[in-house]
Amino acid sequence: MDILVYILFALGLILIIKGGDWFVDSAVWIAEVTGIPSIIIGATIVSVATTLPELIVSVTANLQGSSEMAIGNAVGSIICNIGLISSLGFIALKNPIKKKLFAKKSSIMIASLLTFTAFAWDLKFTHMEALFVLLFIVLFLYYNIMGSKESKEEYTFDKSTLTKQIITKNVVLFVAGAAGIVIGASLLVDNGQIIAKQLGVPEAIISLTLIALGTSLPELTTMLSSIKKKNQDIGLGNIIGANILNVALILTTSSLISKEGLPIQLYDFNFLGKAFAGYPNTLKIDVPFALLLMLVFSLPTLIKGETKKWQGFAMLATYVIYLVVRVGTGIS
Repeated sequence: MDILVYILFALGLILIIKGGDWFVDSAVWIAEVTGIPSIIIGATIVSVATTLPELIVSVTANLQGSSEMAIGNAVGSIICNIGLISSLGFIALKNPIKKKLFAKKSSIMIASLLTFTAFAWDLKFTHMEALFVLLFIVLFLYYNIMGSKESKEEYTFDKSTLTKQIITKNVVLFVAGAAGIVIGASLLVDNGQIIAKQLGVPEAIISLTLIALGTSLPELTTMLSSIKKKNQDIGLGNIIGANILNVALILTTSSLISKEGLPIQLYDFNFLGKAFAGYPNTLKIDVPFALLLMLVFSLPTLIKGETKKWQGFAMLATYVIYLVVRVGTGIS
């Protein structure tokens, strides 16, 4: 086996871990200096940066004629973001939330996926439909701006200590952290695929776990770093923002760059020995699991006003069931 593959794989892991630390530290610093709530910083700046791997993978896949991979990557990342990444945050920390702000953002997250599903049910996501779904980003940004103005979150940061050197340092750390996460994710996925194939791991398992997890590694790193620093607002806001962007940015972009919109592929497959023909797996497997996870993520949190450990375990169990179902369908 080529030792370079393992070196690049390890380098990717190091870049992601270190980049995540720099990224969260600088994001928290931005929140403190500007007075913008951490959850808003996480839901906007951090979310855009950590969603870059999904955007790159989906656009590239679509340009190469693999529309199903483009859609599956976006929806699969939502499932991974909530079922695996958020579950770790919920289990590790009990986090109180600002109900009004959380309700608006989680509603946009769920509504954007429901709208995409309704439009895609005829097996095509057209340019006009994509432009409509794109409006959810406008709504999302509007609520972030309004939430920033209305927030009563207070900081003890002494702005008199600000110097050009400190500002430059944190801006560089933010950019370097984002770059480290994106480049590291790419190295980890590309070389991880090679290693998995060399070890004889089935292609279906690779696509369901490695690619989905690989493009979601920035969100995972951000969540773990925010847990470590006991500031889960960054990680929580990042997950919501990333999920909205997965639908309202990635899927819409994939549609708009296609001449005739984004087609939804049909597949024939066997599940538990029974044959199914012409099955839109994205709409009838991936999307329902994504919506279920969104509800478990959002509703109890809104009712209780904080995240709960049992939610984390429930989301993690749902993620495992999803993987079992997807492997059972035999679709890679």
